[in-house]
Amino acid sequence: MPLTIDSKTLPRYQTRAFIGTVLVLMLLVSAFFVMTAWQNGHERLRQQRLSLQQSSQEKLRQEVDATLDYINFTRQQTEAVLRDNIQAQVRQAMQLAQSIYDMEIQLHGDGAKEQVGELIREALRDLRFFDGRGYIFIDTLEGECMLLPISPDIEGKSLLDNQDDTGHYIMRGLIEAVQNPNQAGFSRYLWYAPDYPDEMREKIAYVELFEPLDWIIGTGDYLYQVENDLKQQALNRLEALTFGDEGYIAVLHKNGQVLLSPTRPGSSGKLVSQLDSEHRKMVNWLLEQATPEGRFVEYDWYKPGAEGIHHKLSLVQDVPEWDWVLIAGIYQESMDEVLAMQKAKLEQELQHDLQWLILVLLFAMAAAILVAWIISRWLRTLMRRYQQEIDQRQVELERTADELKLSAQVFESASEGAMISDADNRIMAVNPAFTRITGYPEADVVGKTPALLASGRHSSAFFERMWQTLQEQGRWQGEVWNRRRSGEIYPQWLSISLVRDEAGAVRNHVAMLTDMTERKEAEDQLRYLSDFDPLTDLPNRRLLRDRTIQAIARARRRHEQAALLIIDLDRFKNINDSLGHGSGDTVLKIIASRLSEQARDSDTISRLGGDEFVILLPDLGEQADLSGLASRYLQLIAEPLQVEDHTMVTTASIGLALYPGDGEDFDTLFKNADTALYHAKGQGRNNFQFFTEAMNQQVSERLLMETRLRDALGRDELELYYQPQYDVSSNCLTGCEALLRWNSSQGLVMPDRFIPLAEETGLIIPIGAWVLQQACNQAREWDRIHGKPLSMAVNVSAVQFRPELVDEVKAALSESGFPADQLVLEVTESVLMSDVEGSVSLLHQLRELGVRIALDDFGTGYASLAYLKRFALDKLKIDRTFIMGIPDDEDDVAITSSIIDIARHLRLKTVAEGVETEAHCEFLRRAGCHIAQGYFYARPLPASEFELKLK
Repeated sequence: MPLTIDSKTLPRYQTRAFIGTVLVLMLLVSAFFVMTAWQNGHERLRQQRLSLQQSSQEKLRQEVDATLDYINFTRQQTEAVLRDNIQAQVRQAMQLAQSIYDMEIQLHGDGAKEQVGELIREALRDLRFFDGRGYIFIDTLEGECMLLPISPDIEGKSLLDNQDDTGHYIMRGLIEAVQNPNQAGFSRYLWYAPDYPDEMREKIAYVELFEPLDWIIGTGDYLYQVENDLKQQALNRLEALTFGDEGYIAVLHKNGQVLLSPTRPGSSGKLVSQLDSEHRKMVNWLLEQATPEGRFVEYDWYKPGAEGIHHKLSLVQDVPEWDWVLIAGIYQESMDEVLAMQKAKLEQELQHDLQWLILVLLFAMAAAILVAWIISRWLRTLMRRYQQEIDQRQVELERTADELKLSAQVFESASEGAMISDADNRIMAVNPAFTRITGYPEADVVGKTPALLASGRHSSAFFERMWQTLQEQGRWQGEVWNRRRSGEIYPQWLSISLVRDEAGAVRNHVAMLTDMTERKEAEDQLRYLSDFDPLTDLPNRRLLRDRTIQAIARARRRHEQAALLIIDLDRFKNINDSLGHGSGDTVLKIIASRLSEQARDSDTISRLGGDEFVILLPDLGEQADLSGLASRYLQLIAEPLQVEDHTMVTTASIGLALYPGDGEDFDTLFKNADTALYHAKGQGRNNFQFFTEAMNQQVSERLLMETRLRDALGRDELELYYQPQYDVSSNCLTGCEALLRWNSSQGLVMPDRFIPLAEETGLIIPIGAWVLQQACNQAREWDRIHGKPLSMAVNVSAVQFRPELVDEVKAALSESGFPADQLVLEVTESVLMSDVEGSVSLLHQLRELGVRIALDDFGTGYASLAYLKRFALDKLKIDRTFIMGIPDDEDDVAITSSIIDIARHLRLKTVAEGVETEAHCEFLRRAGCHIAQGYFYARPLPASEFELKLK
């Protein structure tokens, strides 16, 4: 039968459902409370047991910790007790000796010293202490034994060279102990103990100087014997210790000996093998349970003064310093009695609580049913009233349907701001997008006119034309500038429509607005990027071209000069490769800032990309000092840079071209300045060059050489020559330096011509790897054939000196099998100083491979001694410019000698280059130089000729 739902039946259904729900909930609550009470009771009983057991464990832990503290204190006092005891015995012996000496000298005078000495020795010979093991000994400051009661046969002999197992000289240690202002002291050594005739044990002696006879009087004792005495004292103390009603501490030795057993005193001192079966099994089990941090165990054992066995809780703690095991235990009968009483009390309380709970639940159920009946009557009345209100609201909803449709249209387009105003143009409603764009919440604009958004940028004529179009066409749209609530003026696309009633009268104005700020900013950004470099904010090539064209036109009218300077940073690629492009960008920003600070207001500083900057100098007079200006730019760029944790120095090369002599348009001036720049790089970098016609020819030759050099490796045109290196003191061949030669199709090309070109073009990377591999292969072959280990020195350029060099060296050594400690990498000062922190790290990685590092051309660069200490170096190479003048040039002599002295103090080997005369060799030999190379010994040789020298 289907249910009939109306205003009459609904309250009846609600009443039945409410009463049924209350009954079910009351039954569930009753079951929950009964179960909870039962669980809580048992949980309280369990917690009580845990609390009592934890209390017992804490008590045992406190007792064991106190015992361990006492044992540690006793152990720590061992040496102090020994020192006090032996010091007291020696001082008594000193007083006795002084008394005998004063008495005899007073009676017989100074001539009786020998007799006095005999009397003192005999008086001290029979002194015994420390349970008979202690005695007094006497020695002289020369190491002669004067008194040794346990071995009188060695009296009169020297014990100066007597040593213990560690190599310590015993007698010398005793003599050193009295060589201080107090003329007394302690000495520690090893010697054979009475209990261990075949093993030396640690012993401490105290000695004092008996000044009248220059004797050393002393005594000593073994640490382990004093410690054994203190162990017995500790056992005596623990035997008397009890805690609680029945707590005690037993002590076992790890070898199975019972040291202390309060429950069975008769077993103390017995080994486990001497105990009865039950006791032996218990002792072994307890020894197995012992841990350094202690372990709680429960077991049954005999109780003193009671019959049978009883349950017991013990803490078993390992004392590794003495090989002891402590067992602190208490019996558990008292805890079991307390728990039984708690359980009985808990069951009684639970039964009482359950009775009251049932009564309360029955009363609550009756009250709930009564309340449910009252509420159902009240709900019937509310339902009738609610039905009446629904009927009234239905009429109102129909009347406001049109308004709801209008509101729906406003908020359908949430992406654009929407504003609705009435016929008088007063704002009625806005959407959330309007608030987001203008910053005005709806409450602040309703009832006001849109005039509060005006920016003041538009004239009254603009608004008159807008309203005229709106009235004529019913719609207007266009770009306007409005003001946000914050005061910010922003561009906005505005579209206004009129809403008319059936009679054609204006009823509402609907405005849709879009924020154009981002679009305008994007347009401005595009205009900026078309003229400026985004990294440095400097003009780019396009803007530079426009300004150069303007400067040339102005200079032509005024008959003046203009100049272009192209600045290129030297070896900037090394910075990106070693520190990353982020650090490289930081360097470019710093250089751009420095150039901008130096430039005139009329100059243009431009960055064309990479590490290349261009400076336009317009309006130059006839007397313009371009050389001085270029020098200042070079000095400015070369100032030290701080990038993150790295301090570095970078240099630059500059090419200059002038209007009208070097070109009458931008492209010609730029090409010629670029040609001058490459000429400056060819002159060694860090300089500037003016353009000349001869440079075009040099550039052409350079391009041709670069083309041939790129194919040199493939055509097998590269060859290694080897400069022999000799030991200065013995004139023996010790190694060589690998030098690169290019057998071009045009003839032999020396390194000073093609190496700079290879570095600039990056070809030095594959060429350097080839040189390294060839040198290692050749050195390994010579080592295999002739069996004579030779060092092989290989030069590393600035471009090669980067993190990848470690893998290249590792690969060359691995493929050739050449020993790493025979490979020497030569690096110049300028390479290391370009990035000190990076150089230190890279040198450290190379040294970890086992190779050696030589600092080439030392003295010609700018490395300070402070940095020299930080670099992981093995050799210093003295430049040939200092060798050529010796021994006649005093300055060269002083510089060379200083370099050799510095290397000696830094534990570095020195290698002299350019040795050409016997006088050079003689001077270097006297100065302490280690290795030399030069024409005096041999020129650089091909591999075949060098091998003849080896034979």
